[in-house]
Amino acid sequence: MASSFRVKRRATGGQSGAPSSLLQSELAYSEVDQILYIGQGSGGTATVVAIAGPGSYATKAYVTSAVAAVDVSSQLSSYLTTANAATTYLTISSASSTYLTQSSANSTYAAKASPALTGTPTAPTAAAGTNSTQIATTAFVSTAVANVINSAPGALDTLAELAAAMNNDASFSVTVTNSLAGKLTASSNLSDLGSASTARTNLGLGTMATQSASNVSITGGSIDGITFDAGTF
Repeated sequence: MASSFRVKRRATGGQSGAPSSLLQSELAYSEVDQILYIGQGSGGTATVVAIAGPGSYATKAYVTSAVAAVDVSSQLSSYLTTANAATTYLTISSASSTYLTQSSANSTYAAKASPALTGTPTAPTAAAGTNSTQIATTAFVSTAVANVINSAPGALDTLAELAAAMNNDASFSVTVTNSLAGKLTASSNLSDLGSASTARTNLGLGTMATQSASNVSITGGSIDGITFDAGTF
């Protein structure tokens, strides 16, 4: 019987995929993927590379060669231009650095620079507090306004209402401060009166208010409904 040489292999019905490791120049074939693998590198750290078989991967060299063989210019010209100028949407320009231009026959699309949008265009809503050149949607603006109002009552949620509440006084804080400066301090118990005598006169107290409770002198007038009690001993 003739001698046989068999490489490392994986039979149909096994797990798909490349071997976990191969030695340098060691071969392995998977009937599951129909791919022949080889170990490239040194010793036990060789890289497993697919090199042949119906299911093998295309190499970079193969892809580069295939792409280079494509005539991009002629392909684009055949797909993006038409003999009827009224239905031309995209044309290839060879006279300038603009490779794809919009046909003047189709003006329904907004220009890339300074577009005049119609309908209801949408955009991503930026996070609250964003400060950049990003487009601000109506949702972003509504949130920003709501944050400024911060649940203020309906009667005070506009600048006009706030101004009216402050009597349209541009120096409202100064006005209030000056007004409070002329008020008595509650904890001073009237000791900060400018003139106690004038205050008594304004209250109609006269000299009666300054007499000692144990030495009251009454001159003139009348006393009604008074009970005198000499006390006990």
